[in-house]
Parts: sequence; C-alpha cells; structure tokens
Amino acid sequence: MINLLVILDKNQIKWEYHNFINLYYPRSRKINKNSNTNSKSIFIPTDRSILIKLSISILLILLTSIFAQFRFFIPGNPVPITFQTMGILLMGGVLGPKWGLSASTGYILLGLAGVPVFQGGNGGWDYSLGVTGGYLIGFLLSSFIVGILVNKGLNGSKSIWAYIIGTLTVYIPALIWLSVFDFSWPEEGMLLSQGVYPFLIGDMIKAIIASLFTVGLTYSSFKNYLYKK
Repeated sequence: MINLLVILDKNQIKWEYHNFINLYYPRSRKINKNSNTNSKSIFIPTDRSILIKLSISILLILLTSIFAQFRFFIPGNPVPITFQTMGILLMGGVLGPKWGLSASTGYILLGLAGVPVFQGGNGGWDYSLGVTGGYLIGFLLSSFIVGILVNKGLNGSKSIWAYIIGTLTVYIPALIWLSVFDFSWPEEGMLLSQGVYPFLIGDMIKAIIASLFTVGLTYSSFKNYLYKK
C-alpha cells in the first residue's frame, strides 16, 4: 500500500512515498504538523476502506436495479410492489448515512439519466415525475434516516426497527407528492387505502429480510466497514 504525503514548505513542494506491506494499516491518520510554523504536512489517504465502501455502494445500486424488476401489481393500483425498497434500506443500513445517501442518490440519478434501473425497466424524467415520483424522493430520505439510526445503536439484531422506520419514511414524501399533483390516483378520499395500506405487509417482510442480512454481515469480514459514516 502506498501512502502519499505531501509536504508544503513555502516555495518547495516535496513528495515522499512510503511503502507499507501491512494490510491492516490504520484507516485514518492525523495530519502531522512540524514544529516549523512555516510548514505543514497534508495526508492524502489511500485507505482501502474507501474502495471497499465504494464497491459495496456500486453493488447495492446494481442489486437495487435488479430487485426493482421483481414486481407485481395490485388490481387498480399503478404503483407495483417490488423488492426495490429493500435495496434502498440496505444502502443506509450497511453503508451508514453519508455513504447510504450517496448510493441512493447515485441510483436515482442513473434513473433520471434514462438508465432502466427503476421497476419494469423504466427510467427518465417522464417516469420519475409521474405517480411514483414521491416514492423515489422517499428513497433518498429513507436511506439517510436508516443510516443515522443504525449509527445511533439500532444495528445488528435491532436493525429491524431502523428498517421499519426507514420504510415508513418513504411514505411521507410519497403522500405529499400524490396530494399535490393530480394523477387521477389515488381516488379522492382513498389516499391511504390505495397509496399506503396495500404495501405495508410486503414492506414489513422486506424490512425483516434486510435486517437478517445485516445481522449476517456483522459476523462477516466486512463488519469493520459497516455503518459509521
């Protein structure tokens, strides 16, 4: 592993390379300050944990795209039940708030760009601004909230509560979206009975599955890279 240290000393820029063999090199290091007030050292991290979290983020985006294709419709309901939400929950539960939000944002941006990552191979602005638009916004909020909750202690076997709260969080912007814009659905006076209740049982099942997966990860070699940021 190569650790790159840049030393700035007035008009001189000096690059020093230090080779490390130990794979368990600390993930972070404090900036070294010289006694000379005119110079300072800036540490440029080459932390492999960043690469691991980036890889996990990409994997979760891919899995969420695949989960979104497993869907079925409730009669008279244009919003399908998919496993897409489970992927979003795992982004926050596995990666934490910052990385989780970054992953879910990356997923949404791919969809907005026209990449067919949403349910049914959909993507683009027309789809995103349609009846499911509020749910997509809820995905961003959910991944961030779940990440915060697991960092606050709702992790491991307790992560089920973080996932349940994260699941319910999705509905907040969804209901606001459906209330503000007229899509001829849900029918008047049936916002909750059509936009929330039909999905609750499936969403609770997905929250349980996500929690079991997270518990499994805590016993794996990746446990040191879970949540935290």
